[in-house]
Amino acid sequence: MDGIKSHLSSGKQCPWPATKKEQIYENLDELFFFVVSNWQDCKEEEDKQAVLGAMASMMTVLLQEELHREHVWEQLLWLVHPCQEIQDTCRVAKSLHMFLEALEGVESVIPKDKFLAITSAVFYQLSDDAKQHSEADNAELTRCIMLQARICPEETVLFLQSQLGGEREAGCVAALGLLGALARSDEPTMTEKLPQVAEAVQCVCSDLRTRVRRAVLHFTEDLLSTNARSCSAWDVIGHIFSEFSRTTGRRAAGDLSAQEAKEEGALQEMCMDILGSLDVSERRISKLLWPRLLLYVVPAEYTGMLIPVSCCVQALAERGDPMVRDMEELDPHFLSSMFQGPLLTPQTLLARLLVVAGSPFAGSELQAAALLLMQNLHSRIHGAVGAMWAAEIPVLLQRLKGQDESFPDSAEWEHHLLKFLRASLDIVDDEAWTKALSCELSRQLSSCPSSSGEKVSLPQLYLAVQLQVPNWSWGWGWCSAHVGCSRCFHGP
Repeated sequence: MDGIKSHLSSGKQCPWPATKKEQIYENLDELFFFVVSNWQDCKEEEDKQAVLGAMASMMTVLLQEELHREHVWEQLLWLVHPCQEIQDTCRVAKSLHMFLEALEGVESVIPKDKFLAITSAVFYQLSDDAKQHSEADNAELTRCIMLQARICPEETVLFLQSQLGGEREAGCVAALGLLGALARSDEPTMTEKLPQVAEAVQCVCSDLRTRVRRAVLHFTEDLLSTNARSCSAWDVIGHIFSEFSRTTGRRAAGDLSAQEAKEEGALQEMCMDILGSLDVSERRISKLLWPRLLLYVVPAEYTGMLIPVSCCVQALAERGDPMVRDMEELDPHFLSSMFQGPLLTPQTLLARLLVVAGSPFAGSELQAAALLLMQNLHSRIHGAVGAMWAAEIPVLLQRLKGQDESFPDSAEWEHHLLKFLRASLDIVDDEAWTKALSCELSRQLSSCPSSSGEKVSLPQLYLAVQLQVPNWSWGWGWCSAHVGCSRCFHGP
């Protein structure tokens, strides 16, 4: 069949005279009709596979001749129907793939109902959990969808978007996976539609089903790896943090089964991995991240994400001072509202990072991330501390890693951190600035849950700052729960 197709399409000299070319098509059309009439109801699996392969081959040849094309369209549903019955999915997919490749080369408008029939059949195979396809089967079926998107991009995207709103979980997950594959394909026609697709995906962001949430995260990863312009239609970075916060809240509620808790933990790790794997050396990624990343430093629900946030900020800092270069290109109104709001004052940033660095329950990796963020954001916190922090923070990090044997326990760590804080405030030498830091620590102390591990470090940090301000009433801004508490305050 390949030989016949090659000869008919090439127009070169061959065993058949050119005058009989139409006769070849007629004979093939008769054979095609005979197979359809006599073999479409065969029962044996082997027979079904053989007939499907023959049908696909004949249809690819007949598509080349406009006179016989209508007959092919009429029988297309017959080609699609066995997809739902034949057990060898890979062979079915390969037959469809061969037909679609031929279809791609046909300069003719494909009937929409026929095209939709192919799309539905392939999608049904991919999204049917009962099928339990192998990776090879899934890959072959996905290639079919990719081919269909090249032939009719608008129809394919609209079909997949329609599956996002369905109640069938497997269908939604499959659609998200295919939209992600299309995003990675870098096809020009698909690139144009990605902002539209990104907007459509937002409709499932509130879905609580674990598989859907995982699929949305995979889609965001695909989107971030290919096209930053599409991310502007949807706050992709914000969704990653929102999902992390949601998993944190669900785990903290304590009403999950062991399996559910494991799944939530896996989603948290996925959020961290996606952010941590971003290549910030790419201009499009750095513009997405900076300075928006800073919005997620202070809120406690994002504390676990400080590790990848710190890695991103570190990479940005190594490219130069992002606060100078990148901010010049940003909307000044956005910057003004962002840095003058309550979340991103120098004192809120420093207070939050000090609390995490001082918490013995945070873990050394998270504590180190907080210290590195302080070092890389020193110019955002205070202009006077840069040189001192550049020298002292690496020493603290060395101690934190346990490389110094004279640093035995958390009490010793607290001592070094408070000494670092007092030295920093001496360099700042600004009473109003220090009072603002004390107020922020007081606010965090009063809002911190009693069960939080951060409650251990907060009082000592607060006291250290208070003692730096001479002649200032300790009652001002003091958390009533800790006034005069000898257990929390051991004195200067």
